[in-house]
Amino acid sequence: MFVTPRRNSSEGPLCHSTPRSDRYEPRPKPNLPVSVYGWYRVLIFSSDRRQSINRVMRQLRRSLCPLKLDPRYLHSGGEPDVAEDFGALCTFYVDGYNIASALFRLGRLDERVWLMVSDRMPRIRIDSEYRRRLRRVLLTRYDRQQRSLDLTLFHNDEAWRGEFCALAQPDCMSTVIGIMEREMPELGRLILDRNHLTHLWPFDRIERRLPRLQCVSLKYNDIESLYLLRVFRFLTLVELNLERNLLPAGYERDVPYLWPSLEVLNESPVEQTYGY
Repeated sequence: MFVTPRRNSSEGPLCHSTPRSDRYEPRPKPNLPVSVYGWYRVLIFSSDRRQSINRVMRQLRRSLCPLKLDPRYLHSGGEPDVAEDFGALCTFYVDGYNIASALFRLGRLDERVWLMVSDRMPRIRIDSEYRRRLRRVLLTRYDRQQRSLDLTLFHNDEAWRGEFCALAQPDCMSTVIGIMEREMPELGRLILDRNHLTHLWPFDRIERRLPRLQCVSLKYNDIESLYLLRVFRFLTLVELNLERNLLPAGYERDVPYLWPSLEVLNESPVEQTYGY
């Protein structure tokens, strides 16, 4: 026999209009995703066309106090790489999760001004001064005797403190390749580990620009397909490392077909490990 549980009379009558806590509790706001580079994009939108950027920034600083807001790469309008950025009053970036998360939670300044915060990387304009800085950093990382250039975690180099630089940006990678071609044409080994690379098209025709390149390491990146590696197909590669990428299972057996000259794959002899 089914017995209906008794309710406490102090709870009041239950009817269709009685709100249920499991249905009407507000959902918690999701957390801001953590940026792999530590940088965050902030867009300010306003329904008031008379709103000024300086006034908004003063309001933001007051709202965030005691946190210190240090906006980087501040400019009017949005960024061209994302459709949702269109129509923004201004864009800036912050270097640090705490301040970015505070802006994310703030959400809006008033009924006319609101914020959009994301983990997107800054878009950097490569000017002459930026090229000079890139050249200095590359030369400090280049071992001329070994003909080896180690660009592991390039965005974390001490030279970029307070500034942004990532090889995952095509303009940056293209500029770096141009510097390598001029300053180290004899380059034989290139290490690109831990740079969050998803594409390699700036390396197109690399066999003409760095003809002596024989060893490439791409460990701990975000490469999903061997097709992306075809930019290296005309190099006489002897050593290649693709560990810890997003490549499909069994890709190792296809690699030697692309480079018959390959002797070492993922730090293991090709013939011994893969039967070629």
